[in-house]
Parts: sequence; structure tokens; C-alpha cells
Amino acid sequence: MSSAAGASSDGGGDRPWQSYHTAYTNAKAGMEGVDKEKVLKVIYEMSKGSKYFENEQKKEAITKLKIEHLRAQCAKLTDNDISHFQKVAENKILELEASRDLSKIWLHTDMDAFYAAVETLENPSLKGKPLAVGSMSMIATASYEARKFGVRAAMPGFIGCKLCPDLVFVRPNFERYTHYSGLARKVFQRYDPNFFATSLDEAYLDITKVCIERGITGEEVASELRDAVLQETGLTCSAGVAPNRMIAKVCSDINKPNGQFILPNDRDAVTTFVSTLPIRKVLYSKRASFLLW
Repeated sequence: MSSAAGASSDGGGDRPWQSYHTAYTNAKAGMEGVDKEKVLKVIYEMSKGSKYFENEQKKEAITKLKIEHLRAQCAKLTDNDISHFQKVAENKILELEASRDLSKIWLHTDMDAFYAAVETLENPSLKGKPLAVGSMSMIATASYEARKFGVRAAMPGFIGCKLCPDLVFVRPNFERYTHYSGLARKVFQRYDPNFFATSLDEAYLDITKVCIERGITGEEVASELRDAVLQETGLTCSAGVAPNRMIAKVCSDINKPNGQFILPNDRDAVTTFVSTLPIRKVLYSKRASFLLW
């Protein structure tokens, strides 16, 4: 059992921060070596007593009540109930298997620490420094140098400063980010004129047609696209290739920054990959995934 899971359910004890989780206590790419215990403690100590802290506690209490309700329902299940629901699940799996489509090749691309990377490109003196785009109230993006200290997007800037005293702040310039996003999107259009952008720095591309027409693999398309983005914008991006959009997005996060991960269009490869994912990758509520486990 992890230390966080071992904390008391009411957040008490001598380490109450271990049970305190918010949008900015979850790790992002580039935070693999961070001292999580230290980060949690700093966030907890600097948040407690605030309106935000009180609101987070209320939301956590509501989530816990929902979980306890579900557990109570589970405890009432009979062997016949369990057998029935297992059959329902098995039939649903068969139904989904029959509709499984492995004919498409999807690519998800994600610019690396986009806002911070743009600011560094425009001002090379920022290169190598822990950088936060945003303000003391909220950080929009943190550079990979800053992430090593536990600083990340959605975190209040004053907490970021506590984690990283040398943190450099730059105010957001969305006109600038829109310009560079436009340059990247011109590259995306070469591979899928109907690509779907979810933000300035992310996009989904159906590269099935280009792979067939040019006789190349998804891996080759991803590498070629990333090289083209770098040439056109001076910025790096990461990519994931998979049989559907959701898994492609998960794949794009694996080898960040400036990398790619390819999941073959093969049933066994897909099911094996998905079975190894942390539950927080597929649950909408990361708070619930932490409390459940």
C-alpha cells in the first residue's frame, strides 16, 4: 500500500497532506523524478485555510460519500446478483469485440510545454531556466525545468515559487501562441485536411489515408510530422499513434518531450497496453481514482 493510500481516510494523522489531492497534485510529463511527498506537503501547508482548500475538502467529502454508497451497494450483492452482472458484462464485451475497428490509424500530437517553449523561442535567455507562464494566481504552463521541482499547470504561482524559489514568470501572450499554433496546423493539414484540434497545442489526425497512399507506417508519419513541425515552428512536439483517438492521446504522453509511441493495430497489443494503464488514465475523476484505491 502506498503512503498516500495508507493515510487516514479523514485526512488526519501526523501527515494529513498525504490525503490531500487537487488538480495540481497529479503528475505531468517531466515530473517523474519529483519528490512527491515534499510537493504534497508544500501544497497542503500553503493551501489550508483558504477558500479553495475548504471547497476541495467539500468536494472530497461528497466523493467519499458516493464511494461509501457504492461500497454499501456492493456489500448487498448476492452470488446470484454477481453471476448475473458478470454475464451482462461478458455479453457487453462480446458486443464491443464485434464492433472493434482496427482499420484506422490515428495520430495525436501534443506540443511540448507549448506556451513556455514559445516564450523561450522568442527570448533565448530563458533557455534552461525554470519557467512558468502565468501569474501568482495561476500557472498556465510550466517548462520541463520547472516541472522537475513539482511545478505544473493549474497550480497557483505562489505555490510554484515555494517549490522552486528561482522560478521565472512570464505573462501569457495568446496572440503569439495562436501564431505558432497556426504554423503547426499548416503542417497537420498536409496529413489530414480534416484534423481535429482540441486546443492550441493538441490535435487528432486520421492518418489512415496518407499511410495507404504513400505506403508508409504510422511511425514514419509521426516522425516526419514532428520533424516538419520543428522545421516550421522551431518547436518540438510529441506524438502517439494508435487504432483510436483516445488511446492515441494516451500514447502521445509516454515519450514526452520530443518523442513518440506507436501502438500496433493489433487486438492483443491494444488489450495488453490498456490493461497496464493506471486507472486515472481512463477515469474522468482523478480524485475518485485516488480515493477508490
